[in-house]
Amino acid sequence: MAIGGPKHSGKSVFISTLYQQLLTHHPDQVFREAACPDGEGMWSAESDSAIVAKIRQKGQFSPEFVNHTLRSIESLGKRFPLLLVDLGGLRTAENAEILKRCTHLVILSSVPAEIPLWQQFAASEGCETIACLDSVQVKLTSGELDCSVRSTVDTMTLPVTGQLFNLDRQGNNDTYQTAVNQLAQWLWEVSRQ
Repeated sequence: MAIGGPKHSGKSVFISTLYQQLLTHHPDQVFREAACPDGEGMWSAESDSAIVAKIRQKGQFSPEFVNHTLRSIESLGKRFPLLLVDLGGLRTAENAEILKRCTHLVILSSVPAEIPLWQQFAASEGCETIACLDSVQVKLTSGELDCSVRSTVDTMTLPVTGQLFNLDRQGNNDTYQTAVNQLAQWLWEVSRQ
């Protein structure tokens, strides 16, 4: 299952939270594969953001990286019932190849107009979009994130829809934790069908 959407939508925070939730309940059944050379991964979600900013090194898609990633997805997909594939934020030829090896896509977007473009991108590679989530930053007049807002997801629709608020390393995960937990439970159930 791929997770994609435009840059700066909070995908790394979302994927980290989703993965941690799934690991809590299904520790040997889920794996996260970084399929984007953006230098992020679980380490960046679990580290101090100032340190991450200093040591993170963005890479480029290279033939070696793409071939390694494609082989990894194929191999890991046979071993784990639920494989989370982090696409990153661009609709590229490399990500098209990755989507060909994924059955489903979860879109997280801070730009609503990008959602149908990502749906079309996935569909052209035979990958079904199962969730379209808006990523929204809600700030107080002081400019700080509003920790009182709460995210929602509707798992009764297909694709699943929802709004995830303040997916930010600096923020309070209370704004999105419950909704991501609900989504994790739903994704697990879907992966078992």
